[in-house]
Amino acid sequence: MAPLDDIRHRFPGLGDGWARFDGPAGTQVLDTAIDAMADWQRSGNNANAHGAFPASHACDALEERTTATMLELLGAESGGIVFGPSTTANLMALTRAVGRTLGPGDEVVCTTLDHDSNVFPWVLAAEDSGATVRMAEFDGGTGRLATGAVADLIGPATRWVAVTGASNVIGTMPDLPAIAEVAHAFGARVVVDGVHRTPHAAVDVAALGCDVYATSSYKWYGPHAGMLWMADDLLDDLPAYKVRPAPTTGGARWQYGTASYEALAGIDVAARFLLDTGMAAIEVHGRDRLRRLLTGLHGLAGVRVVASTGPDDVADRAPTLQFVVEGHTPHEVAGHLAAARVAVWDGHNYAVEAMAPLGLDPEAGAVRAGVSVYTTDEDVDRLVEAVASL
Repeated sequence: MAPLDDIRHRFPGLGDGWARFDGPAGTQVLDTAIDAMADWQRSGNNANAHGAFPASHACDALEERTTATMLELLGAESGGIVFGPSTTANLMALTRAVGRTLGPGDEVVCTTLDHDSNVFPWVLAAEDSGATVRMAEFDGGTGRLATGAVADLIGPATRWVAVTGASNVIGTMPDLPAIAEVAHAFGARVVVDGVHRTPHAAVDVAALGCDVYATSSYKWYGPHAGMLWMADDLLDDLPAYKVRPAPTTGGARWQYGTASYEALAGIDVAARFLLDTGMAAIEVHGRDRLRRLLTGLHGLAGVRVVASTGPDDVADRAPTLQFVVEGHTPHEVAGHLAAARVAVWDGHNYAVEAMAPLGLDPEAGAVRAGVSVYTTDEDVDRLVEAVASL
């Protein structure tokens, strides 16, 4: 495992003096991922797939290599990878296809803990097909989604269960294997939005029990792109919307047009960075910085850390939190921190259904701060000091 105490130099974008807690919306890009994308563009290999000349062969090889690296990152021994512009786009494509298999009487279970990309595409598919979406509620006080809250909604009519791997606003991680076990007992399939889980915890799709797993490389130090792992039968048998010349099997069956080969080059290197650094080391780094951040914020008068029971509430949680400051709107707090060169987000951050259970305004939301692999103790202290100065 590579040490994480001297890793900031690997991220050229950090040279501007900011403390960056905006990673949940998009991290800084790794130096070698930047180089890989630039090198590809300069190489003359930027062509297209399945041609008779060397540059095309290089495109085929790059997609095969990046697919293999992604399968390794996700612990997948089978299935395939779909490359697209974002997880939202990929899940829109998936749910559009799933909608063709649904009808009146069928049910889909979603959760109020999820990012809207794993909620509203299912709502749209259900509206088109006459199916019903049932929403599992999480505990707004603790931020935890109990297995029973989901399991109680699953039954003979359930066809799909859509659940987050980790909340993108408060970091809590549901017990995915337990949820998947109940879903599969009724013959339902499980889709996990792993966008906020992948940068912070090791992934093994078989152990998680999911049939589809979504992630986005720009949340883990790579380019803006989304990847969708799908089980073999879904990959080839779901009625995908595609143009006629598109492949009839494999991940490319789901890709709308030519892959971004320069992005694939960056994805491959960024995924390899996670593997080589070691997710165990990344987890420890994130947990330690999260505990320090929780300790600092819980110690400030007038500050409420949303859905946190205290500084030690770090188990089964990505290193991300929300907080509010008495007498100030979240937008005002974010602006104050920006003036101190501390980058955070405010608002609902697309976790639309989560705001009411958390006791937050549906639009104003709260201030969100997320720890990334390059976050230091000094960064954490700067954030806490900036909040204290309010």
